Amino acid sequence: MVKKTTYAVKGQVIEKFGFFSVLKGIIFAYLITIPFFIFFALVLTYTNFPEKYIVLAVMATTIGSILFASLVLAKNVKNKAWFNGILIGFIYMVLLYLASSIVFKDFSLDRYILTMVLIGVLSGAIGGILGAGFETKAKPRKWKRK
Repeated sequence: MVKKTTYAVKGQVIEKFGFFSVLKGIIFAYLITIPFFIFFALVLTYTNFPEKYIVLAVMATTIGSILFASLVLAKNVKNKAWFNGILIGFIYMVLLYLASSIVFKDFSLDRYILTMVLIGVLSGAIGGILGAGFETKAKPRKWKRK
């Protein structure tokens, strides 16, 4: 079982690691991905968009989703944000692989799958590193006049 450790700094909760934080990041990444995939499916169905760009569109959407989700998560996770990003990227890609394998009834591993997992892990790590660099600013206090 993964233990979540938190501590407060200037009214902010900063997490070292938490299963639910990573889960939130994965859900956030899929909430970004699904509308883009639906959009690309509609474009492919109703236009003469060349099918050779499907792989590029999927890769760009995947990288962007993982990067952004890791970046957002890492803003509040100051310790091991890169590791949380790696977990988001890896679990995201495993779930995407399982979903596509079920749909296409093909559970084979090839170079493309391994490349996508590596890209997902690297995107998550980069998002975690960049997100940890951003500081969340506390809201300025409003002083009441007496």
